[in-house]
Amino acid sequence: MSPLPNFPSLTPDERVWRLDWFGECAYSGSVRRYAQPSIKVAISPLRCEPNDAEALLQPGGTDHMHQREVWAPVAVLPLLAIGDLWQGGRLIASPSYHAETFRSVQIVPGTTSFVKAGLAVDEKFLIPLHAHPWHRLHTQAYCVAVSLGGGRRLLIPCVEIIRFYFGSSSNLLQRLFSMPLNAEALWSSKSFDPGSRHMHLVLAPGISGASASDVGRMAGDRLAWRSAAGIHISCQKAAASGQVAYPYTGFPFEGETNLAVTGVWLPFGDEPRATFLAYQLRSCSHAFPFRSLSYETSRRNAQGARSPESSRNATGVRHVSEISLRTKTVDDDPSARKSQHSGSFTTKRRFPDLLRKPVWKEKIESLASAEVFLIRSNGSIEQVAFGEPDGSSDAAGIDLATQPEAGPPMHKKPPLPHFVRKALARIRREITASGKNVRTIRVIDPKERAVPVFSLPVAVDEDGEVLPELLFSDEGGRVRQRRACFAEVIERGVALRQLAIIEEQNAQSAALVVQVREASIHYLTQSLLSPPLLGTWGLLPASFGPTER
Repeated sequence: MSPLPNFPSLTPDERVWRLDWFGECAYSGSVRRYAQPSIKVAISPLRCEPNDAEALLQPGGTDHMHQREVWAPVAVLPLLAIGDLWQGGRLIASPSYHAETFRSVQIVPGTTSFVKAGLAVDEKFLIPLHAHPWHRLHTQAYCVAVSLGGGRRLLIPCVEIIRFYFGSSSNLLQRLFSMPLNAEALWSSKSFDPGSRHMHLVLAPGISGASASDVGRMAGDRLAWRSAAGIHISCQKAAASGQVAYPYTGFPFEGETNLAVTGVWLPFGDEPRATFLAYQLRSCSHAFPFRSLSYETSRRNAQGARSPESSRNATGVRHVSEISLRTKTVDDDPSARKSQHSGSFTTKRRFPDLLRKPVWKEKIESLASAEVFLIRSNGSIEQVAFGEPDGSSDAAGIDLATQPEAGPPMHKKPPLPHFVRKALARIRREITASGKNVRTIRVIDPKERAVPVFSLPVAVDEDGEVLPELLFSDEGGRVRQRRACFAEVIERGVALRQLAIIEEQNAQSAALVVQVREASIHYLTQSLLSPPLLGTWGLLPASFGPTER
């Protein structure tokens, strides 16, 4: 686990400072300091003990009359939260304050609304300054008001909604603030199976796997997309009209949820504890729009383009390693000439729904070495061997270097590759559409190996050129061997037919499903490489059809 980075420009001296509120957003040109969008952060020095959460909620707990404002790049928002305590540019504590869980909250147009922090209703302020003076410099900042019934309400600053629902990585937040939302900024490919409700994403370069679930929500729910798009739209709309740009957006869903929050109860006129002002969202139970999610990251991500996610331990306090005392950050934009490093730190589950739903990074499994065949100009096939010529056999040598990604831990059974899962779902649909009785479809190991997925052979011509028909090319231009596996259709315990599922040449194409006589790599290899050679697949039926007896 990487230590939390410092943010030296946040605190002006060695006193303990509390992060009080978030202000407006500004873009390059209006704020000279950063090229990326910046957000104003209000802080005030403590007057009480840092571990006295009740005293911190009293107006005299900090010296709010000497409150300071600091510009912070939006990429640092995963580290920042209202109520947190900082000293010497380091996060030292995240007090729990008042912790509440609001159950069965209805997030629908009739119960939620946008309000400004300084709004008065019937001459009574939602956030009265005598009880909460820390927002006084930013009374135009937006909050979402959620009706709790009985005249009570939950008030959540919009920046906290943005930080909680979209703050899984710095890169994701920076893109949502910096540009009109488009799919290419988040993913290069997506697919969704309505039957299994499995989603697969190829994340855009620079988007961390830590943000896969957040991106999956945006990819699968128009309300989440609208919420994410509203961040940049709200800022640009204000800037275009010459107003201060206070970012705002709503929840990325509609419906019922349980919300765990920390903050403070505030009076509304003569009514005590009428408004709960949330400093931080801790948990939201609303379901994500998928049952399972797999994702791939780009080559750039694999080199470490992952960014930190807001992090807390079980007590709500983020641990700071002593190493972070030596981890300095500079008050400037990152260099375009240097690779982006990754940083991560642990967090409690923000979304309990994901505890029940598998989310994994899809890797290319470490497969046994595939056979290599030499295709002569007359169509004859000669097997060759890996390595430099050194033996007495008739096989020619070939130097074929590969660098597969590390497989999953040995104690955990890896999920089937995405192309296999999609093909199995397609086979089930075709069986159902044919009106056949319910049948079982299972993936089986080939005769020659104890693992189901294997590489197709590599074929080279007499000039040593690898023939492209048996290679796979992904969205990033990386090339590897195509893969395949066998499956069988079973009814009443009897195998009716055996099928080969063969990965196509690119991620956009569906896998090829063909009927085979036996689950043998050697049989499949000879069938594919026998003349007429590659590209026709004419020896095998190209779709799931009736059994040939």
